[in-house]
Amino acid sequence: MSWISFAVFGYFLGAISVLGDKIILKKILPHPSSYAFWQGILSLGAVIFIPFGFSLIPTEKIFVSFLAGAFWLYGLFFFFTALRKADASNVLPVVLSLTAILIFMMEAVFLGHQFSRTDLLAGVLLVCGSVALSLEHRWGHRRKIRGFIIPAVATAFLFAFSTFLMKYLFGTESFFNVFIWSRGGLFLAGLSFVLSPDFRSEIVAGSKSLKRPRASTSVVINKIFGASGALSIFFAISRGPAALVNALQGLEYAFLFAIGALLSLWVPTLINESLSPKAIMQKIFGMIMVSLGLFVLYFYGK
Repeated sequence: MSWISFAVFGYFLGAISVLGDKIILKKILPHPSSYAFWQGILSLGAVIFIPFGFSLIPTEKIFVSFLAGAFWLYGLFFFFTALRKADASNVLPVVLSLTAILIFMMEAVFLGHQFSRTDLLAGVLLVCGSVALSLEHRWGHRRKIRGFIIPAVATAFLFAFSTFLMKYLFGTESFFNVFIWSRGGLFLAGLSFVLSPDFRSEIVAGSKSLKRPRASTSVVINKIFGASGALSIFFAISRGPAALVNALQGLEYAFLFAIGALLSLWVPTLINESLSPKAIMQKIFGMIMVSLGLFVLYFYGK
């Protein structure tokens, strides 16, 4: 399987996980700090991959691994914060497009990656498709935009830094070793939330919700989907250009829209996806752009 196949599969699992995140933030853990905290704690589940390749690495690489994991978790916190202020269809275009641009710049400048014209064309198609898939046809009040734009931009920077550091580590260490060490960073970043009295009270409140077996089981299952998707995507990053892997994230929203549309018909109280003719045409246009980008990558890419 090529890195593209792993990326596609990872974003499919990621779409399921994002839907789970929406439901969990709505029904179980409404505070971003509480949900981010439990994301960090549950990341220790990565120890199951120790038999596949784990070893001590130099101290500086341990630091970089922890930093990559911490950036990712703090990015999730800001992403959840943005979702509290606006719909995912408003937040995602900012995060997707800015993250892709930042990673492209960092790979080109710091890692010296040479992108072919074909890669650049595919990247442009994928990013444009991502924006079309995730951009809402009406953005609402300007105050609403100002409310989510800062955490959305912070999310993009943190995700980009994390992905870049992981790509750097994959160039010198084995995949599973880097993945396991980086989860340590997520865990420590999760623990850091208890240092704030406000966050600590929110975490305690969330913990009471998790005492219900159905709630805690839902969070764990969703984390399994999310972790499996992240594992597949990071494996794709270890094998291909991180900028192009990230550009493929438009597929996640395509999957998200398709699954969300079905759930909107079956369980509208949980997911309410816009199914207006204008919204559907916009999504179809985005899917066509992403499909063209995939076609170029598969048949004409490096």
